[in-house]
Amino acid sequence: MALVAAPAPAVADVLVPNAPDTNGIRAIGKGIKEIGAESLLVLNYSKEGSASSVRTTNITGVSFRYFIINNLNLELNASYFYKGDNAVARQGGLVTLGGNYLINIGRGLFLNPGIAGGGFYGKQPIKDAPPGTPSLTLVGGAARLGFGLSFYASPKFNLFARPEAVLFIGKVGQGSTETSLLNIDGGFNVGMNYVF
Repeated sequence: MALVAAPAPAVADVLVPNAPDTNGIRAIGKGIKEIGAESLLVLNYSKEGSASSVRTTNITGVSFRYFIINNLNLELNASYFYKGDNAVARQGGLVTLGGNYLINIGRGLFLNPGIAGGGFYGKQPIKDAPPGTPSLTLVGGAARLGFGLSFYASPKFNLFARPEAVLFIGKVGQGSTETSLLNIDGGFNVGMNYVF
């Protein structure tokens, strides 16, 4: 009789594959996968003397995440980047592999620090060059660092937003025209993911 009257043990609110949580998500279990889209946008306006310019940096891509243990995932990201400065715009691709650790601060709400490394490849037109002039090649390594929030609105969907910095280290051009490249973009990365 005492066993029947005793309260049932609390069920851990861990989201696991094929067994969606119904009471409020407190942890993301091993084996959960996510696929989603994200975008980081940076706008920069500058004026020197009578000359002014607006530069935009947009890094937009898709990510796949797999939780290797509770709350820790590996992430593969493939993105397109656009860095515009008047008539000259750098464009290319960026691929990174990294990880994120989720720290629960409420039902479905997590702090989301992450770090990743990889590489990039792109092209940059030569300013005021005659038509048909080949663009310069951009190539090198990249690193990403971010810290923000993830919110699991349901067992199948989450949103995230975080300040993020993207570091590009490499070279522009080839041969005698080759120069080193060091570029840091900082902005607010936002995205949404499907969870399965």
